[in-house]
Amino acid sequence: MYKFLPKGLTHFIIMITLEGSILTHLIHLINQHKGATMKRIATLIFVTIFISGLSVAQTHIGGKFIPKLTTTSPDSAYFGDIGIRGAWVGPDLDQDGKPEIFVTDYTKSGRVHAFQAVGNDTLEWIWSSGRLDTIPGVPYGAGQGSTPRTIRTGDLDGDGKGEVIFGRLGGGFLVFEWDGVVGSHNFGNIPSAVVPVTVPYGASYGALAGTPNEGGLQTSVEQFEVMDVDGDGQQELIIPKNLGGSGNDDFLVISAVGQWDFENQGFASFQIEGSTNRLASVKFGGGSPYAIHPADLDGDGKYELVCHNWNYADYFIMKVTGPDTYVIPDTAADGTTTDGNQWHAMTPLYDHVALFGGTTADLDNDGNQEAYFAWYDDGGLEPGALYVVNYKSGDNVQIADSNHAKRVAMTTAQNVSGTPISAFNITSGDIDRNGKPEILVASSYPSNVVAIEYNSGPIDDPASYTRKVIYAGESDIIASVTYRDSLGTKDTTTTRGEGFVSKMPPPVDIDGDGKLEVVLPYQALTDSATYTWSSFNADSNKFYTDSTKKVTNPKKWAFRLLEADIAGSVDNKEITVITPEDYQLKQNYPNPFNPTTNINFVLPLNKKVTVKIYDMLGKEVRTLINNEEYAKGTHSVMWNARDNAGRQVASGAYIYKMVAGNVEKSMKMMLLK
Repeated sequence: MYKFLPKGLTHFIIMITLEGSILTHLIHLINQHKGATMKRIATLIFVTIFISGLSVAQTHIGGKFIPKLTTTSPDSAYFGDIGIRGAWVGPDLDQDGKPEIFVTDYTKSGRVHAFQAVGNDTLEWIWSSGRLDTIPGVPYGAGQGSTPRTIRTGDLDGDGKGEVIFGRLGGGFLVFEWDGVVGSHNFGNIPSAVVPVTVPYGASYGALAGTPNEGGLQTSVEQFEVMDVDGDGQQELIIPKNLGGSGNDDFLVISAVGQWDFENQGFASFQIEGSTNRLASVKFGGGSPYAIHPADLDGDGKYELVCHNWNYADYFIMKVTGPDTYVIPDTAADGTTTDGNQWHAMTPLYDHVALFGGTTADLDNDGNQEAYFAWYDDGGLEPGALYVVNYKSGDNVQIADSNHAKRVAMTTAQNVSGTPISAFNITSGDIDRNGKPEILVASSYPSNVVAIEYNSGPIDDPASYTRKVIYAGESDIIASVTYRDSLGTKDTTTTRGEGFVSKMPPPVDIDGDGKLEVVLPYQALTDSATYTWSSFNADSNKFYTDSTKKVTNPKKWAFRLLEADIAGSVDNKEITVITPEDYQLKQNYPNPFNPTTNINFVLPLNKKVTVKIYDMLGKEVRTLINNEEYAKGTHSVMWNARDNAGRQVASGAYIYKMVAGNVEKSMKMMLLK
């Protein structure tokens, strides 16, 4: 059970809140694991109760702020506590030459936040989506149940404008599209498009065309992808559909019909263009659909979709044979397969799953991609083991068997005793720049990030790989310490409080220094350590608490970065994060004033700035600075109580506002004549 203990970290001022009731978590686990026996359900119950006994993460951001005011809600982008579960790096969606880091946030009804490099080892907050409960049709609490969980980026409507895409509680997906202004960092406060829970079947489904998919879409997607998987020039949303009952479970390919504008869907819609026909949990191994990964397994230039269920780590392959054309393995009418190998349980002795999905890569550079999976463990055999699904040119990729799915590492993550523990997520890349590709495994201390590095030889041979710890985590984060004195005999009990690395994206050169960085989002990081002193009373034969004290955890971040400083070495470098709290708008002086006053503001970075004066009805009175470049530091501008036409304004209260990027600050002042 040690695998569930929060494990180590070291980095940001951005923090994480892990919220939600134990009952909600338990129901979610059972629903996600419908193929489980009562024994496995009992295991889930025990694990859930065990986790609840730990001092789970309640950490906070360094400053509360309002990134952007809107007409729908004055705090629509309120950014206080963060409940993080995933991260993603967008490939420069707003075309300013820099990639963006996106992180999930399931607090305050759910949102997504974005950051961008503004220099070496410096990030700046650039955008937050609107709170989901401000969106028409989305109920309050849409961020509960730990959603949104997963983020991807793309251009589903093909209009050349980047999009941020994520799921939400209640099902469906939200698409926030860039406003088209280069460098604006603006993806809106309401979505430009919504993939509905009831997305219908497309024209290729005959009698089903136009009818909604059965049971809707799942409420908590742990993994999905966005890409042009069928080569028709349009990207698709590729998702597992895992509902409360197995009858409507599926793997879906969804495409857009028409285009949308910034914060305006217009008449655009979505349709299902590919599906496993609700057979995922019936004919292909059973269990819960959990991950779907596009990969060109046989090197023929066409993708296959590797579908993975939570039921003895079963997988099967859906072929993509052309535009809007998807072929599932052959099945007989009575539910049996025609030759017995349409699906394969990779761990037939125990019920494993790749909890946050796997990854694809061509590590041996043979032109055929592989799919890799590492196991989350709920008490069975092979916790954290790494498997590869591998085919060669000319192979029938819809034959799923032990010849094509093999274990290449028995142990990836380990605890302090060397015992194998769960893997939570994997990705691929040469993060240490030694010229050898690797599978990066996310887990707990002392195995926060482990590389299973491919050297040479057969891709499915364990001897072709080397295990090495890229980043262990932090050893000095504790959740509680208890000091007991039993009639002079003293003992100390310490519980660790480190978190585990959750959904890390592939490595990217985020700050443009020529070195890859990988974003490590964290969960279950303790907010503070509780120290308890107790002593034994011989008369009552009991221990009594003498005193307690809480000490804030100084390493309570939500995510951090790893970077290869020199070839073969990865450093956990400290990063400066600029938030709206670092932008200051001072009270004007003098105030009240007549006829002039000075307005001072402080910038943490070089920035284009606008400063305007408004009356109390919100009507613009005077523009003092109009989108002009100002250097980092303190600046002052004077107002002479005249409007844009040069006329003297009347006595009364006025609002002055500074806008720098997506940061807005405003204050009130008084003119007295």
